[in-house]
Amino acid sequence: VPEDPLIRRLVSSSLMGRNPDVSEIHVRKKFKMRRKSFRLCRSDENGTASFGDRHRTLRTTSLYREQYNRILFRSALGDYNELVRGGMLTWEAYEEHRLAIESSMETIRQSIRRYKERRLQAGLFYLVHDIGGTGITVRTHLYRMPLQEALRKRQQEIRRRKPVLDSSNNSKKSNVFDTMVLRPSLKRLVMYTLSSIIIGCVIVFMKGHE
Repeated sequence: VPEDPLIRRLVSSSLMGRNPDVSEIHVRKKFKMRRKSFRLCRSDENGTASFGDRHRTLRTTSLYREQYNRILFRSALGDYNELVRGGMLTWEAYEEHRLAIESSMETIRQSIRRYKERRLQAGLFYLVHDIGGTGITVRTHLYRMPLQEALRKRQQEIRRRKPVLDSSNNSKKSNVFDTMVLRPSLKRLVMYTLSSIIIGCVIVFMKGHE
């Protein structure tokens, strides 16, 4: 091999041009391509989920969060009413935690109300509670007519509903919870706290009657 660097480079280039394997190795060393991965997702009115696993939700919408909070609240309220029929209001443990229970329930109601106001202002979706259960049915013009026609219906309903909404907003009383924006984690904490307090009342009541 010649010692002159320029001649050595020319010889190497000539060899790589004649030998495809050598050229391929040279290209591999010079250009390193990283593998790119992507995830196929689907989006609907409830949020964004993985296409392969629809139960794996990546992002939720306010409509989904309102449904989720309503279902949890109705379930907790059902348990609460059942305990009331069993005499919970006369328990000392209930009286001790009564204010905390009422405050937690009011906080959940306020969070649901905020989601409802946002949904009604958008005017696209309506929620109907299932009779005799905790489920919720979503109704919208988008399910049964073309997009442009559905949006036209939406504008008509918003104009008809605007005076009622304005009157309702003006008649609302100020409340400290109206300025509170709860994160989903805090909402779950409030729900778990409410459930724990109710269960604690039941345990104390049962121990008192052993």
